[in-house]
Amino acid sequence: MAFPSAREWLFSAKTFAAAMIALYIGLALELPRPYWAMATVYIVSNPFVGATRSKALYRALGTMIGAAGAVLIVPPFVESPFLFSVIVALWTGTLLYLSMFDRSARSYVFLLAGYTLPLIALPAVTNPTTVFDLAITRTEEILLGIVVASVVGSAVFPSRLAPTLIERTD
Repeated sequence: MAFPSAREWLFSAKTFAAAMIALYIGLALELPRPYWAMATVYIVSNPFVGATRSKALYRALGTMIGAAGAVLIVPPFVESPFLFSVIVALWTGTLLYLSMFDRSARSYVFLLAGYTLPLIALPAVTNPTTVFDLAITRTEEILLGIVVASVVGSAVFPSRLAPTLIERTD
């Protein structure tokens, strides 16, 4: 059995600290679901600063697109459940299809936009007046986790990819 290296322990400690900071801020701001901020820290964190920033940017864009889509789709179509279901299914299916065929890092935007809309729109079906609040709070909590993960990753012993590649190739 191989034990984790010092670099792996440091990454684990940084990610845990960032998650706890995001959770604390979410609780202090009385956000409805502060665990989304904590989970986002774990999702976007990467041992390398550049990868964390890249994934964070794409996650933020995808979340905002999906939230905006939910706000646009729910009010006009909530009274027609069949049409609403078809639109949500087409949105999700199309964006997931695009994410699978885009071989770049931006495919994460399509993936997030694809599944963020149903996460916001479906709970709002019973009370469509809450869709805007759901979209705003989800976006706030995701962005909180992204900012905390990026700041902690960049400020606390940042690890760059180039020195690691040079070390491994030597």
